[in-house]
Amino acid sequence: MTEERRHPHTHDHEEHDHDHEHGHGSEHGHEHGHAHDDAHDHGHQHAHDQQHAHDHAHSRSHGHTHDHGHSHDHGHKTRFHDPQHAAEFDRRTSGIRADLAEKLAEMLVLQGDERILDVATGTGRVARPVAKRLKGGKVIGVDQALAMLDVGHQHADPIPAYFQSAGEADALPFKSKSFDRAFVSFSLHHFHNSEGVVKEVLRVLKNGGRFVVLDPVVEEAKDSVDIALEAKINQVFRRTHGNDFRFHTASSIQRLLSKAGYRIPRTNILSYSFNQEGMAGIPTGQHWLEAAEELETEAPELAARLKKNYFTWHRHQDHVHVKGSFSYALICGVKPD
Repeated sequence: MTEERRHPHTHDHEEHDHDHEHGHGSEHGHEHGHAHDDAHDHGHQHAHDQQHAHDHAHSRSHGHTHDHGHSHDHGHKTRFHDPQHAAEFDRRTSGIRADLAEKLAEMLVLQGDERILDVATGTGRVARPVAKRLKGGKVIGVDQALAMLDVGHQHADPIPAYFQSAGEADALPFKSKSFDRAFVSFSLHHFHNSEGVVKEVLRVLKNGGRFVVLDPVVEEAKDSVDIALEAKINQVFRRTHGNDFRFHTASSIQRLLSKAGYRIPRTNILSYSFNQEGMAGIPTGQHWLEAAEELETEAPELAARLKKNYFTWHRHQDHVHVKGSFSYALICGVKPD
């Protein structure tokens, strides 16, 4: 296993896969590494969905299934259930997200005919670069937020070979061993039952199938100040995203997958640097700034640590200049043969 950072440079090795990547972050950022994958890939598409739902036929190559048989993974409905917010979410653009989506698609190691599960698909933004790599395969996106699915279904530029299913991530409406690949992007930190989610994905994957997790990660806590800072950051984010929200570290995601039974051949940690006015283009950047400015008045020691670990900020009149970096983990789990 290799970990690749743009800034700073750290390395960890676990197993013997290496990956060679080169990319650019927002404003500044470069990443270099070496690796190859040892997992065997299986591109077969012969399983059938066991969907506890009724199918609605749609044009433009979308299948759309509504499922009401499972309780919500979240204890309450988040903003993602609101049609207006779903539409606004889909319109947001971020070079960081786009770059990471391409890297996720690469980590899936596709032949083109795979049947792929997109867990918490939302509006299908990450499904698009994955689907473009297919020839005969399909991406099936599952989500419990019908508003997000509806927006994804109404794209003016339909996602090819993409189908939708309403359902819970920790109670997937599919038969066991029915997918060659699976991925979850920018969603693990929202799940109340993340252990149940990764176990369900393991169930529906075929033996040897890959599951790629893409999620923003916080620094590994080194002392009580780091622990208090992480708690404060989560507290601020929960105001908007609900009480289930919790940032993971790369090692906590690895432990989650290992405990469920995955082998983990590959982990990449990508840090994207920024030096700009405002948080535009930085995923969840506004919430980070909210936490920073609260800490500046409430807990100067935590504010100083945030500046050291993540970014600095300087407000002048109605503008704020930010400089730093955020990290994202791409972790591949493989279901044993």
